[in-house]
Amino acid sequence: MAPGLSLEALATSDAGRAIPYFTGALQRAAMLGASWTYMVTPRQRCGEAPEYVRSIARLGDEAGRCGLKLCIEPHPGRALSNYTEVMRFLEVAKSPNLFALLDLGHMPLAGEDIPATVRMLGDRIGYVHVDSNDGRSDSHFGLLDGTLKPSGLYAFLDALAATSYRGPIAIELSNSLRDPVSSLVASRDFIDHWQGARQ
Repeated sequence: MAPGLSLEALATSDAGRAIPYFTGALQRAAMLGASWTYMVTPRQRCGEAPEYVRSIARLGDEAGRCGLKLCIEPHPGRALSNYTEVMRFLEVAKSPNLFALLDLGHMPLAGEDIPATVRMLGDRIGYVHVDSNDGRSDSHFGLLDGTLKPSGLYAFLDALAATSYRGPIAIELSNSLRDPVSSLVASRDFIDHWQGARQ
């Protein structure tokens, strides 16, 4: 971004200077053939600031003009810390092209019940990341390498299948893992096994 601008600018009087950067990113994503886009939220707790709500609603509308879904990814400690806050934000912003990016690894860090959260989001799920972690930080481990157990992973996937979401499931891993390729393959195979068992 231009010097002096950041995600935080979307919640301030500088939003008018920051929004063209984000609208340009949406337009470039559409030119590249993307269907989904997502953004994290600012580090400061500004999720209910009127300027931030207006800024994101404008970007949601621009995403719609570009034929995209714009998904909001919460993270503990940031402007939107959990999915309850994201749902409340989506209801206030009122843009039909704003959705939640569902990140499996974030829910335990925020103390959220995974299947219940998936059911709460329902048709507001716009994109999905899956990963695990050490229970303390967003470390992006493979699905079987962190604190999540197979039973919990199956509960998540079953809850997701019960929603209207039919988009991709992106495996989000850190490239600093000891063997990221093996973690990726094991995560993919776990999801493939679950899909096969449902057929």
